[in-house]
Amino acid sequence: MKAEIVSTGTELLLGETLNTSTHYLTGKLSSLGIEVDYHTTVGDNPDRLEQVLRQAIERSDLIVTTGGLGPTIDDLTKELVAKVLDLKMEIDSASLEQIKQFFGRRKAPMPSSNEKQAFFPTGSKILPNPIGTAPGAVITKDNKTVVILPGPPFEMQPMFDNYVWPELEQMIGLHVVRMKERVLKVFGIGESAIEKVLYDLMNLPNLTMALLAKRAEMHIRLVARSTEIMSGEANKALDQVEEEIRRRLGNKVFGRDQETMVSIVGRTLNNKNLTISTAESCTGGLLGAALTQEPGSSKFYLGGVVSYSNSLKQGLLGVSEKNLKAFGAVSEEVAKEMAFGIRSKTGSDLAISTTGIAGPDGGSDEKPVGLVYIGFATAKGVHAEKFQFYGERESVRQLTVQAALNGVRLIC
Repeated sequence: MKAEIVSTGTELLLGETLNTSTHYLTGKLSSLGIEVDYHTTVGDNPDRLEQVLRQAIERSDLIVTTGGLGPTIDDLTKELVAKVLDLKMEIDSASLEQIKQFFGRRKAPMPSSNEKQAFFPTGSKILPNPIGTAPGAVITKDNKTVVILPGPPFEMQPMFDNYVWPELEQMIGLHVVRMKERVLKVFGIGESAIEKVLYDLMNLPNLTMALLAKRAEMHIRLVARSTEIMSGEANKALDQVEEEIRRRLGNKVFGRDQETMVSIVGRTLNNKNLTISTAESCTGGLLGAALTQEPGSSKFYLGGVVSYSNSLKQGLLGVSEKNLKAFGAVSEEVAKEMAFGIRSKTGSDLAISTTGIAGPDGGSDEKPVGLVYIGFATAKGVHAEKFQFYGERESVRQLTVQAALNGVRLIC
């Protein structure tokens, strides 16, 4: 099955909105064994959208559209799909009632323009949208399938997962070759070093491996292809290679697939009933923000201090003036005092501190941009680790957060 993704919206063409939906849908379709041959983006122009749809239906078996399902006059995806497929538009009473209830829950009258969102090409299989007012649809005619999805990713993704995925699984059957994917996440070793360690595993006959560099970590993407009937063999191959990678890279592998560094740290702290606090300088609150991204973070994160200035390091955290003068704010000694100070203030089991030179200015030969010290304080004592990061300011800050969280992971 050959597929094409058609994204509508002038804001996508102008670069005002990042088209994350195409990335998401391509990954999902590929994992089903559906080959995505084309990505097409078109603005809110009916003539050009019609032209794009006609071209897509001529050359692809499956067309997935996103956007153009709103109540305004330039939202014409459904109408143009109906025109291209030579179908009439008809109202779906269940969808209209759902839209009315959407406004009713907000105690607001439904604008008359929203009624158009309940009209669909004849024969459409309606896809409910409990989050918004734009239902989707699946239309099949002459061995062509068109899936119509809303534009906002927070509406599109659950609609695809809950309704479109099962529909496509049924269409392709059990004998189509699919991709079984697994992603191992790594911190503390670069792309070249990983390649050197894993070189002999990168050209296996039944599995492909790709190294993907992210801002603050590396991903190792493993893919095995198999039919659904033979998926057990693919999973076995993935398991064997993952085990070998973990053996070679050790604790530098911190997670898999949807796991993140902060989710792993949060889970570990929760499971061990440990609390944590933060004292930040160069990260300016990013570390605390990362920890509070996790649902239930109030169980383990007590709070923190952003002590950007030396006076606050002294006044709030008890950093000594002597060490600040002798070693400077960016030093092992100050990082240790910051961690000790915030742990004493909050009574947390574990405390982390960050101090460094994020750049682009402020560096010197002795202390270059990217130099960071991270302090750790526990009941067993206090220590600090030195890092030399590279890249622009935001990369240094994000790497510092990741290194701090990784330190917590290893301590716990």
